[in-house]
Amino acid sequence: MNNLVADADICVKCGLCLPTCPTYTKTQNENESPRGRIALIQAYTSGELTDSKAVRAHIDNCLLCRECERVCPAVVPYSRLIDNFRSQFYEETKPSLALSVLKKVAYNKTAQRFAQSSLKLYQTTGLQKIARSLKLLNLLGLGKMDRLLPTYTEPTTLAEQYSATADCKGTVGLFIGCMGSLLDHETIHAAIKVLTATGFNVAIPAQQTCCGALDLHSGDKATADQLASINTQAFTNPSLMAIVTIASGCGSQLQDYAYPEFAHKVMDISQFLMQANVNLSAQLKPLAESVCLHTPCSLKNAMRAEQGALQLLQQIPQLSITKLPNTIVCCGSAGSYMLEHSAMAEVLLADVLNAAESTPARYLVSSNIGCALHIQAGLQERGMRMEVLHPIVLIARQLAQA
Repeated sequence: MNNLVADADICVKCGLCLPTCPTYTKTQNENESPRGRIALIQAYTSGELTDSKAVRAHIDNCLLCRECERVCPAVVPYSRLIDNFRSQFYEETKPSLALSVLKKVAYNKTAQRFAQSSLKLYQTTGLQKIARSLKLLNLLGLGKMDRLLPTYTEPTTLAEQYSATADCKGTVGLFIGCMGSLLDHETIHAAIKVLTATGFNVAIPAQQTCCGALDLHSGDKATADQLASINTQAFTNPSLMAIVTIASGCGSQLQDYAYPEFAHKVMDISQFLMQANVNLSAQLKPLAESVCLHTPCSLKNAMRAEQGALQLLQQIPQLSITKLPNTIVCCGSAGSYMLEHSAMAEVLLADVLNAAESTPARYLVSSNIGCALHIQAGLQERGMRMEVLHPIVLIARQLAQA
């Protein structure tokens, strides 16, 4: 409780965070602002407020987009404060079925294999169409999860090492993430293709696991710490010049690990390539299309690496890039938030969809799988034919090298 008080007391209640907060701008409710949530935590820890459920409801509505941290003059460790507060009540909190399933699949290899085979059966036999038409999954509380499922693709076995196909510049570790390995094989293979083509050996330790963000943000700090320990052991190879991530939600979590020798090596893949002075312009086939660039809040506010994707995509000849308006802070995905707080998530998503709809874009690129799945589902529900993909996928598709 002392850490909560110390962190909360840093806040001077200036209010600069209010216009940056997605939930406050949508509700105009002070309790739904960073300043208001900190005040609630202070009141609860001091005994002025005793209704923990009422306080927790406002705290749990926070997306942890961390936009407030960018503008805070007092440098309040807001994300840490919220995570620590939630952890105080973890044993009292009953997760939804959707969150329970998600967490089980996230770091249980057997559950992942079962989920993979189940997804194949579910989609290739027509079961999904039947379940959706009868709204069976809504009755089980899994309807929001079902809408996020991409079309099944057959997985391929990954090697633990891939050699550079150009002059070798060093070796990087690739963190593939639990959801990436289950739902986004194209991004993983695109990352391998681009990294090896630009001169990097790629190591993919088999023992790596979920980053732990789902657990930490739901209050399960013990499990998050266990997963952090596994991942730091997996990437102990001292020859790794970087640990490259293809999902900014994972990357931001990895950078917050309490293992500096690991955390300091973590980089978003686009940012890594740009810092390595990689120039692919001469090797990329022209693409006379328009792309809408979505910058996940985890990439911008936590990893502080929002320029990498833009700079990388600018290397594709003839590609026209439109960034989403700065007024759009968060798409509403926020890990499991889109499942647990779907009403607010869909309100925030609408802003993204409206902005994307006003562009001539054929593609929407996002550097985080959760955001990509959330946005793709929204586009499909609106009947919009816009493909959502990771920036590195677009680069890999245009790479002339086979």
